[in-house]
Amino acid sequence: MNLYSMFYGNGGGHESDRDAHPHGLRLFFSVIKWHWGRLIGLNVLFILSCLPIVTIPCAMTAMSEVLGRLVQRRVCYPVHDYRAAFAREWKRSSLSGLAVFAVLALAVVGASFYLRSGNPAGVALAGLCVAIAAFAVMAMTYVFPLVAFTDLPVRDVLKNAVLLTQMRLGQSLGALVAIMVVLVVSYVGLPYTVLVMPVFGCSLIGLIGVFSAWGGIGRYVIVDDAGDVTGAAGVRGVAGGRNGENDTQGGAR
Repeated sequence: MNLYSMFYGNGGGHESDRDAHPHGLRLFFSVIKWHWGRLIGLNVLFILSCLPIVTIPCAMTAMSEVLGRLVQRRVCYPVHDYRAAFAREWKRSSLSGLAVFAVLALAVVGASFYLRSGNPAGVALAGLCVAIAAFAVMAMTYVFPLVAFTDLPVRDVLKNAVLLTQMRLGQSLGALVAIMVVLVVSYVGLPYTVLVMPVFGCSLIGLIGVFSAWGGIGRYVIVDDAGDVTGAAGVRGVAGGRNGENDTQGGAR
């Protein structure tokens, strides 16, 4: 593996005929198998982009752009697509990220406060705050892909993220559990797992989130018909999203 393959190549060989049209979990593991070099390079880009702290939402949208293209099997140039999404969506990313991170932070602070309050009802209230925090994390898996792949205003991005989390609660819970497993293993395994997050962990967590979210976004939000539509449960759809059919890839690039 060299630097070019990390940021531009597929990190492996060419996809076999058996992997040409994967579905379900096979698609998830196919992305890891054939694009592990890109995932490592994306991990590095993401961490560097997050160093100023305030750019974290923009970095999450940019990572969602690249991962979404891999999941959709579209032509993907990680550095170019990452930088383009980062610059193009900085405003919507920042506003959407501010909203979801504010809810998450308030829920975490609330849980800590109620647990230490000594109030008999404190445990129940702390549990409610933990549930809100978990819901915020699940909604976050939809927020940044929605910013990356639709032109929805921030209000509709947040609304759709909440609705999709409710409609696909089982899938969202599965993604949350998988993300928690990666984080727990990375922490418990220290110092042996010290390189997991800097090398691959962030991309893996992002891939879990985007893979889970795209099933709902592709079905309920991005549609093929012209004009905006109202999907199931009032989810507002956008015609065709931002990516056209002309950049669909038949195999790994």
